[in-house]
Amino acid sequence: MKIGFAGRWSPLDKKSWSGTYYFSYNEIKKYGEVEIFHFPYPKWLSTYLINVYKKPQNLLRRNVAVEFLKDYARHYSHKLEKELLRRKVDVLFVASAPQLFAYADFNIPVIFLTDGTFYQIQGYYDTWKNFAPFSIRQGIEVDKRAYLKATHIMAASDWAKESAIRDYGVAPENISVVPFGANLEYIPAADQLKFQASHQCRLLFFGVEWTRKGGDIALEAYWRLKQEGVNAKLLIVGCVPPAQIDDPDITVIPYLDKNNPADFERINDILLNTDFMLLPTRAECAGIVFCEASSYGIPSVTTDTGGVSTYIKNKVNGFTLPLEAGAHEYADCIKKIISNPQLLIDLKHSTRAYYDETLSWESWGESFYEIARSCLKQAAV
Repeated sequence: MKIGFAGRWSPLDKKSWSGTYYFSYNEIKKYGEVEIFHFPYPKWLSTYLINVYKKPQNLLRRNVAVEFLKDYARHYSHKLEKELLRRKVDVLFVASAPQLFAYADFNIPVIFLTDGTFYQIQGYYDTWKNFAPFSIRQGIEVDKRAYLKATHIMAASDWAKESAIRDYGVAPENISVVPFGANLEYIPAADQLKFQASHQCRLLFFGVEWTRKGGDIALEAYWRLKQEGVNAKLLIVGCVPPAQIDDPDITVIPYLDKNNPADFERINDILLNTDFMLLPTRAECAGIVFCEASSYGIPSVTTDTGGVSTYIKNKVNGFTLPLEAGAHEYADCIKKIISNPQLLIDLKHSTRAYYDETLSWESWGESFYEIARSCLKQAAV
């Protein structure tokens, strides 16, 4: 089977889409020869679109989703169409890039990977708000065309699947929920993990965006645990809290690069010595970080928003609290578990088991292969 991998970034770059391109590409390679279709964003197109669309909207203080404009999508769809005539493949995998094939004309089966529809994401993330009305209309049109053109859709969450069916009219049989995996080069074997009781409550807040990831709630939950006599420690990795914190049990590491061997060793050590991932996120399409935590048997206490509930199952690998839950609810949830050492140990075991069954890239790859085989059989009829 010859597979085309099409995307807005190179799958050879470990940082593309936070590593998801790289890890999905390496799984796909297990099942056939892979041809990469990657088209850099040309400066002339950027200049043209900004001049025609973005500058006028800046005067009105409205945003424009340039990559979801019809002109942008037509340009890349036609480029991919021409390239597929030159480099033949049996099936085409498109990674979160509806622009690449929304207006293309070819008869190759397409497997489309998505973590959310434009319809549901615009207005959900702060960076996806205040779009000009015409930008929203064009974004939905481009996105919907791609969803309906795809032979099969691999949705990263139930949340994404539900929007595709409800908002775009995708047939339920043409879409499957296939969670992402952990974007880590090394994952310890289950028997290497030592799940045992600890005299501490070691909390990890891991995220780049303090506000979106619910940093203030996490910090207050930690303080509440301390006030209630819990021997808690909080490690903040990836960002710096906006206010100065003077607490010997709080450690802040502003940045760690998973692709740097020395930094990865620190990450590995951190994950081996964490009891809970505390991430009261405000908006999340999926959450690779939950896969990574689960791979080390770390239960997550987080929010039931976006696609999170596909990744965190209550009492299996953590807990999802309502969006309106405050710091005291997070603290109470953690205290109930930490006060029962055997319950925490059992939760760590079930967390790792859920990773092995559902949240690994190996599991994702197996699903991809079955979907690809089905698409090829369907095309042969």
